[in-house]
Amino acid sequence: MEKTSARWMLWLYGVAVGIALFTGFGNMPLWGRYYIADIPGLGWSRNFYLNLQVHLLIGAVLLSLAVYFLIEHVYARRSGARLSRSGSIRGTLLVLALLSGLVLAVRNLSGVRFPFEFQVGLVFFHMGAAMAFMLASIGCLLARCRWTKDAAPPLSENVKS
Repeated sequence: MEKTSARWMLWLYGVAVGIALFTGFGNMPLWGRYYIADIPGLGWSRNFYLNLQVHLLIGAVLLSLAVYFLIEHVYARRSGARLSRSGSIRGTLLVLALLSGLVLAVRNLSGVRFPFEFQVGLVFFHMGAAMAFMLASIGCLLARCRWTKDAAPPLSENVKS
């Protein structure tokens, strides 16, 4: 990927994750209760339905970015690029959060019914996966962990003849 394109996509990813976390916490609803919605410019976060719509829209953006980066990674593997351990952990947590969020979005369609216990469990699973992803991402940001690691040189280059 071209450097300017990569920077733009990474900024979009970071902003989308931040908005998804903000609206996710707002869906609990915390922002009206703790007066965050009283901060100028954040009054919209008090409206549960608007907050939910923004969360679903940003979830779609994150899902699109995840598919894009997955396809890009499949092509990069040909040149030896691999996910780092921290990249694998964050990727797994992100996929779990996105897939559980997708199932939660599907339950909003008319005619789709899930048992109540399944819905409650799915909500807690989604929140847990999102929180674990958030904590792992903050830790990796502070530790400057990369998503990918450079490819190891071929074995033939390591052996001296």
